[in-house]
Amino acid sequence: RRLAHGDDGDGGAGSGGAPRRRIRIGGRGPLLLTGALLLVWCVPVGLLLNRTDGSVSIPATMVDDQRDRTDLIADRLRRALNEAQADLVSTSHLIGAADAGAADRLLEEALVKHSRYRALYVVDADGRVGARAGADPHDWSRDEDLPLVRVSGKGGKVPVIQAGAPVKPVKGGKGGTLVGEIRVEFLNSLLTRPGLGEVRVVDSEGLTLASSGGFLAFEELPRETLTDLVRAGGMRVGAGPVENGLLIREGKGVTVAAAAPFSGGGVTADIGWTVVSWQDAARFQIAAYEREDRSVLAGMLGLAAIILSLGWIHLVVVRPLRALATSAENLADGDLKTVLYPRYQDEVGAVVRSLELLRQQAQAHRHNQARRSAEPRPDGR
Repeated sequence: RRLAHGDDGDGGAGSGGAPRRRIRIGGRGPLLLTGALLLVWCVPVGLLLNRTDGSVSIPATMVDDQRDRTDLIADRLRRALNEAQADLVSTSHLIGAADAGAADRLLEEALVKHSRYRALYVVDADGRVGARAGADPHDWSRDEDLPLVRVSGKGGKVPVIQAGAPVKPVKGGKGGTLVGEIRVEFLNSLLTRPGLGEVRVVDSEGLTLASSGGFLAFEELPRETLTDLVRAGGMRVGAGPVENGLLIREGKGVTVAAAAPFSGGGVTADIGWTVVSWQDAARFQIAAYEREDRSVLAGMLGLAAIILSLGWIHLVVVRPLRALATSAENLADGDLKTVLYPRYQDEVGAVVRSLELLRQQAQAHRHNQARRSAEPRPDGR
């Protein structure tokens, strides 16, 4: 009758003779779907919710604070250079009255005493180096129009910052100049201040001489707006140049910047250096940025919770269930030797223990049948 209706009698097999397989959805599919749905919630929370742009209102007090602190650094740096030149003046008086051997010892002692110098040397009227101490000297021009604190070494890896003091001639000599080369690391240490962002010292052309972070010698400022700020700060207003503060809005970001040119007395008054600083306004404690940070934190915490939860479910539930299914199939195929051990003391573990009891009973039943078959029957057969 089944053949008459087109059934081949194989219990629902297809035309090719292969049995039809039921589609099974394992535990990994729902886990992946759940993870995808939760990610759809976490990603917008962390990346889209409470996002800020260039229209965030920055209090004027923060700009003023950036400007004032930058001016303090400029004043500290100017004083340090003036003190360095004053030390050279004091040492030059001793050099002028000493012979060659004593001059070398004086320079060695001064170099040990003052860590700001990398080299000390005396240049005579003809440009030749006499007494010296420290690193190799660089050329020193005796042009009277040049300031006593100057910069050279363009094209090199490190700017060469020199300070000079005249050495009085002795017994009709031509005299000379005591030159001290100031370490760039010393200037960098004066620029490093917490809560001020990146700080640089630039010359009159806007080229970098020192920085609180890494920099290339004589590189330009990273933004044209900062260069314009330096130029505006160098313009004389009244008695001299003044410090300036500025909000830079570019795209979705806001930057607080300030520039403070060297001013005041001393040999550094007219060298044309400027201290410029800038930092992202997102570092300030502003409500808009705090909400953005909390949203990003919530998204990251949600993502971490999703990964931990799904990983725990996979390890504690899905994998033991898959192992249980494999053990049950082996048991149904007649494998009574493999002992089943529960991994966890939970519901899955209870099912594994029950399956182990069934295996033991089936194994005992098989042994009993084998023993009965081996025993002789009463009729002697």
